[in-house]
Amino acid sequence: MSSTGASGRAEGGQLEERVDLSAETASKISQARTLVASSPSNLRDALALLAALEKRCRVGNDTPSLVRVCEACLDLCKEAGDDEALLATLKNLSTRRSQKAKAIGALVTKCLPWVVDEGDGFTPIVIAEGNEAAAKARDALVEELREITDGKMYLEAERARLTRAMAILKESAGDVVGAADVLQEVHVETYGSISKREKVEFILEQMRLTLAKKDYVRAAIVSNKIQRKTLEEEGMTAEKIKFYTLLTQYHRHDKNALELAKDYHAIYSTNSVQEKENEWKEALINTVVFLCLSEYGNEMKDMMERINLDTNLDKI
Repeated sequence: MSSTGASGRAEGGQLEERVDLSAETASKISQARTLVASSPSNLRDALALLAALEKRCRVGNDTPSLVRVCEACLDLCKEAGDDEALLATLKNLSTRRSQKAKAIGALVTKCLPWVVDEGDGFTPIVIAEGNEAAAKARDALVEELREITDGKMYLEAERARLTRAMAILKESAGDVVGAADVLQEVHVETYGSISKREKVEFILEQMRLTLAKKDYVRAAIVSNKIQRKTLEEEGMTAEKIKFYTLLTQYHRHDKNALELAKDYHAIYSTNSVQEKENEWKEALINTVVFLCLSEYGNEMKDMMERINLDTNLDKI
């Protein structure tokens, strides 16, 4: 007796007919695993077996079974240690005609732990030194995943993290310009699926890399994507210090002493800095030095009068 069932259309509705292939999916995946377990050379046959089933699940709108088949295909390639087949299978499955969004999302989710650290989601996994083949396979998989997630709003968070991973790989290879350029492709400030903290961290990386490649105009533009009031929120201490530290690099290049004084004073006024005497002293000294070097004006005079009331001045 056939295990295939079908769900009827909703009366008067527009729901597509769904064929239930769950039993057959479990059986075929088991067969495919047995094939590969007997010999990795059977991988092609196992993938061919699941390819036919994948089409039936996709056309029959059995999305849960489709997801299982897609994930099984990737698992088989990984278990067989065939990086080339893994890359090709990932690309083929993700670009099938009328491929379901859930299936594409499942493919990306399945591959992520193979290329990035599961803790932060963007640090590339460490490859043993000298294993160039594994490093090349990791890098190629990161690039393919970026291609798959491009333009898909439901995978915008994954694309942002994969792009950050790619930037780390490029920078570690000495290509700072390439790292900065690839990170600029992502306008993370418009993403709704990413937390405020992660957005700030991403933009800070954009700032750091644009400064590293000495693109000061772009660095100024990127810095304006971060609202200063966001940095004053609870839990944003580290991000605030990093932001103003990066701004000091820009304002040193711009030779703007007053802005440098403001940067260092913002660092000085941070609670975590206030708790460490050596840090607040350094920040306060820099504030005073650059304030004294500033061109005289109302803003400079006002800031000097406010800082003059700070009792910590007597301790430096």
